[in-house]
Amino acid sequence: MKEMPKEKFKVLAPVYGWSPEYAKGIVDGEISRLRGKKPSEHALIGIDEYSLGFRAGYFERQNPASTGDLPGFPAARR
Repeated sequence: MKEMPKEKFKVLAPVYGWSPEYAKGIVDGEISRLRGKKPSEHALIGIDEYSLGFRAGYFERQNPASTGDLPGFPAARR
């Protein structure tokens, strides 16, 4: 499996118009999904920006409010 850098959120946030917390959640959610890890209880029920992003990344949801075409990691979508 290709390793994804956790610092990717710093690039995604300005590109897609996301908050840094939401982008960090996206990255962490995708990494957890690809590694087969279960999400924490906070990530599943939290309503903060990080939790919303985590769920979007973990469950491969797209943010319709983003300004980009394909949110997340394009290389991970096959």
